[in-house]
Amino acid sequence: MNTTTQQPYQERLAALRRLQTRETAEARRILRAVACYYGFTPRQLRRPGRQKDLTEARQVAMYLMRADLRWPTWSRTMPFPLVRIARLLKRDHATVSHGVAQIAARLATNSSLRWALAEIRATLNDEEEQAARAA
Repeated sequence: MNTTTQQPYQERLAALRRLQTRETAEARRILRAVACYYGFTPRQLRRPGRQKDLTEARQVAMYLMRADLRWPTWSRTMPFPLVRIARLLKRDHATVSHGVAQIAARLATNSSLRWALAEIRATLNDEEEQAARAA
């Protein structure tokens, strides 16, 4: 490849990296909001604990990242990758997949969980609006 054909490729790669960085920042923002809602710190959600309330908060964060974030590709957007969520939470992708499935299944019958998700999403939307006004 000569430099003239390499340049568009490098520009696209740089653009993709910027998008990935932004999406990872959004995932961290979700993690902070969930941790705050449940009374934990993001660091506690990343630690290897199995207490019921800690596990629920972690799984809610996994669910929100997977459901609400989109991952850019050249042709379309996809849900945020399990591997990226796993890396952020210091888990493996199978654990994230299980956590997302657990929350999705519980949403059908658990109104307090639906309420918690609505509250967290409202907090995230308020933060976005405040950031947009400040900009």
